[in-house]
Amino acid sequence: MKVQAKNCTECRKRIHAEEQDAYLKKQYAYLNDGIYTMAVMSAAVALSVLVQRDRSKAYIQKFYDDMVMIYGTAEVLGKPLILTDVIKQLEQDYGVDFSRLHVNFNETQKEFIKGAKSNGR
Repeated sequence: MKVQAKNCTECRKRIHAEEQDAYLKKQYAYLNDGIYTMAVMSAAVALSVLVQRDRSKAYIQKFYDDMVMIYGTAEVLGKPLILTDVIKQLEQDYGVDFSRLHVNFNETQKEFIKGAKSNGR
């Protein structure tokens, strides 16, 4: 008696699609985490500048409230919140040079991995 092997092409396609969906969901979660981290970092930097300039606590809190409002909206400067467009407009209208920004990431890869494992990231 001859045993006929089952054609698993459809099974492989389904498994591949499920793996791809899981991968993309993780990527999306990582992207969201990265965006949140950068938002917190930019807020901390902006607020630190205000502290260095001796702004009042009320001013700093109002400024932060304004940042929260802008992050929570779909528009900035009257346009859709598309980062490249906002950067271009700020550069053109206010002479801001974003290429001058350099982030000092004070955590080594080893420290990050150790922290991620202990925090369940």
